[in-house]
Amino acid sequence: MLVTTSGVASLAGLDAIVGDLLGDPRYRPGLVVVFDHSQLDWSGLDPEDLVRRLHIALKEADLIGPSRIAVVTQDDRIREGRTLRADEPSWQAFRELDEARHWLELAPGT
Repeated sequence: MLVTTSGVASLAGLDAIVGDLLGDPRYRPGLVVVFDHSQLDWSGLDPEDLVRRLHIALKEADLIGPSRIAVVTQDDRIREGRTLRADEPSWQAFRELDEARHWLELAPGT
């Protein structure tokens, strides 16, 4: 599933993304997800905010969560963010959408 964002990132906005994703009838636990944040301004948030607000919330919301998450962003700080718990889905940051899709295609079971 591809989720595209733009504008200025906020904690409330990240919460809304999770709610919208989980409410989308196409969403199923275990999907691979691409968050295309290449047009999103992250300057007001720390890299860990991405992990806390998106990944953990998705994991806790449906107990399975996405199997793999790719994040497309021009903000190099996001690459510094790391998972906080062992049961979080595998994720990686990319500069280009094609690179993210390729990584997801290599995922087992996809």
